[in-house]
Amino acid sequence: MTQLTLRIRNTKRSHATWKYLLQSPSKVTADIGDTMMNFLTNRVEFDEEYIDSEIKTIFIDGKPVDDLNTAIIPANARIALGAVAPGVAGITMRRNSPISSMRSGITYHNTEPAQEITEGTVTLLLFNSIMEDKGLNILKKGISIPASKLEAAVEEVPESISTASLDGTSISVAELLQWIRKNPQSQVQLRVNSHS
Repeated sequence: MTQLTLRIRNTKRSHATWKYLLQSPSKVTADIGDTMMNFLTNRVEFDEEYIDSEIKTIFIDGKPVDDLNTAIIPANARIALGAVAPGVAGITMRRNSPISSMRSGITYHNTEPAQEITEGTVTLLLFNSIMEDKGLNILKKGISIPASKLEAAVEEVPESISTASLDGTSISVAELLQWIRKNPQSQVQLRVNSHS
């Protein structure tokens, strides 16, 4: 997989543009067979206080999660994290909602027998304030996305990129755009660091 490391300037516009990548499905490293709580604290490095106070909706493969300490991450999982969602649907889907019994048929339950914990990847999506708060931290740790998803961000804020390195070789923004356009389907392991 192609390795791309970017250093971006610390501006509101560049942060907003780059964090937006995480509203699209991105692959991140996870411990398959481990709990959702361990994924959140160990892999994406959210502290427990933030998890308890801010992350109100969690989905694994489209099913709402209540108990983070018992929900086991299956192979190839799709995980979505969000803050409070509006309306009755938002209240119903919220973790440990007082009316969660209304969705008992779709609540996430472990369907596979206990397995040995192995390193793998999951698809991660961040929404609303979670993306705002933690998007840059996730980008710094690294995500895997198709090269085509980078094109809009690079075109929108080319001035935000102070350095770019493709497989260890420094390249210009123009060279990066050219590479993306020639290789739109290539998977890229992207790391983004912000600086003043």
